[in-house]
Amino acid sequence: MANHPMAAAAPSPRRPGPSAPASAALAGWLAACGGAPPALPPPRAPGPPVTSIELHAPAVPPGRELGPEILLPAADAPDAEVARVGDLALRQSHAYARLFVADPKLALSAVDLLVFDVLVARHAQQHGIRVAEARVEELAAAEERRLRQDVDREFGGRLAFDDYVARLFGVALPDWRRTLRVRTAQRLYQGYVIRYLALREDRAQVRFLVHGERAVVAEAVEKVRQGADFATLAQRLSEDLSRREGGLLPPFGRGFPHPVTATAFSLQKALQKGEVSAPFEVESGARARWFAVYCLDRLAGRDVPFAAVRQEIEAGLELHPLSPVETSAYTLRWRGQLERAGR
Repeated sequence: MANHPMAAAAPSPRRPGPSAPASAALAGWLAACGGAPPALPPPRAPGPPVTSIELHAPAVPPGRELGPEILLPAADAPDAEVARVGDLALRQSHAYARLFVADPKLALSAVDLLVFDVLVARHAQQHGIRVAEARVEELAAAEERRLRQDVDREFGGRLAFDDYVARLFGVALPDWRRTLRVRTAQRLYQGYVIRYLALREDRAQVRFLVHGERAVVAEAVEKVRQGADFATLAQRLSEDLSRREGGLLPPFGRGFPHPVTATAFSLQKALQKGEVSAPFEVESGARARWFAVYCLDRLAGRDVPFAAVRQEIEAGLELHPLSPVETSAYTLRWRGQLERAGR
């Protein structure tokens, strides 16, 4: 039986120890964008005004590019003061130490986000991937317009937008706009890098089905071989959350950390387009489960510069935004190499 770190029922692995990546939290954070605004918190009690925040975001003339360094903390970043009680200055390191005591998982997840940014920045530098400042401005402005429309619909003009931002996010409107543009640039780099690296590899596009009973999976495989639709069976039978999309996975290469990869790229006989695998068993935690894989397509890798496929990748991201499975797989695959290189 195979044993794999990326369980199908929960594509992002759990943290086995304090130094391993918290990919589940990472994936959740990356996926949390767009949609209707969350419920507005009650007005704050009278107190000091919203505090301005400092961001490491290099100034870029209009029409120019934001380099991968926007993903990285400043090399000379001070341990800045974040609050003061009398003559006692509270600093960023104090905030992290306090958060670690209160919620270790959340504190370590913040570190994992920084590691993820470094990975993306290194790959962007390696492959000459750059983000256009004009594209960042376009996307950020569109996101602000959507949020303004949501607020107008929700409150009918009874609440000013800058008051909404201050009450919900805890910062003044100019600071929120700066964070929005930094976050937009980060998301662009993440999408560009992950999709570009994937495009350079030979990949498979598959659907999969997983169940605790072999008989259930075997019957589904037989039905598919007789002409049944695999996606429909996955929606009805699979125990994985991907059943909502008919077991669909994003195109992946040989290094994709998922139980179906070995079957999709089997050295004996890799699945070809239109083929369904025999049931196979995978150990998942305390129990074993049975899988079947259906190959939708095989995609040959393309050794091309990023500039040649930028528009293709952007169009793909608009149609299918980066998924938590992709970000988790990227982190699992490349973090170890980064750590070994730094030794």
